[in-house]
Amino acid sequence: MAYFVPSNRQFMPLDNLDAKDQRIVALLRGDSRMTTQSIADELKMPRVTVHDRIRRLQERGIIRRFTVQLDGGAIGWPLNGFILANWQGERGLTDRREIAEEICALPFVKSCHIVTGQWDFIIQVIAHDMEDLGDAILDRLSSIEGMGHTRTMVSFYDFAGPAENIA
Repeated sequence: MAYFVPSNRQFMPLDNLDAKDQRIVALLRGDSRMTTQSIADELKMPRVTVHDRIRRLQERGIIRRFTVQLDGGAIGWPLNGFILANWQGERGLTDRREIAEEICALPFVKSCHIVTGQWDFIIQVIAHDMEDLGDAILDRLSSIEGMGHTRTMVSFYDFAGPAENIA
C-alpha cells in the first residue's frame, strides 16, 4: 500500500515496490505471523508466488526481520520519554558511536541517535514511572564517563505514521 503526501510530490517509502510486493508488505506489517497461504488467499495469488516474493524481499534487505511489538504498559513500562544529552568528554579522543553503544546497553533505552545541533544524542527510553525514570538518568546514564547535561521530555501520547516500521 503506497501512501501519498498532499502536495505536488508523491512520496512514500514503498513506492519503489510493485503493487503486489506493497500489498504483501502491508499485510505482514499488520500481522507478521500471517502464513504464506493466508497471504496468498487474501491477495488471490498462488502460495509459491507469495513465498518467492517474500524471499526476494528478504534477500534485497527490504524485509529485515519478522518481530513482535510488545505493549509497554501491559508489561509494566508505561512511561515513554526522550532524553536530549550532551557529550562533555574529550571529543578528539572519543568516538560518539561507542558512547551510543554504551548508552544502548542500558536496559531502559529503546534507541539512541547521534544528532546535529545543540545536543549530541537523542535517547528514547521507557520507565515504570517518573521516579524510575529519574533514577535511570541519575544513577545509570549519568555514570557514563563524559556524559554532560541532559534534558528529559516525557511522551504523553504516541501516534505512528506510515513510515513507523521502517528502520
